[in-house]
Amino acid sequence: MASNTATDAAATSDLSAEQSYKNLVDDYTKQGLGLSKGAKIGIGVGASIVGLVVVGMIILLLRLRRSKSAREKDEGFSEVPDNQSAEARAAEARRMKALDNM
Repeated sequence: MASNTATDAAATSDLSAEQSYKNLVDDYTKQGLGLSKGAKIGIGVGASIVGLVVVGMIILLLRLRRSKSAREKDEGFSEVPDNQSAEARAAEARRMKALDNM
């Protein structure tokens, strides 16, 4: 008999939990419990600012990369001018080799 009472109590609690859930959902749909207008505006403004910052960072990184590659191109052509003597070019080659070994 004790187990029968426990089963009845469990069934009753399941029904009350189900009814309570249905009441909660009904209240939510009737009252429209969502974000306030100010919260929606705040989210929109915040997301826009974050989007602009991300776009700005991408543009900045692309410009830095472009200027770095342009500098490397310019520096690459000015290392050893053609009008240097053979001795100067040999000295420059030894200097570059020493730098590579560091």
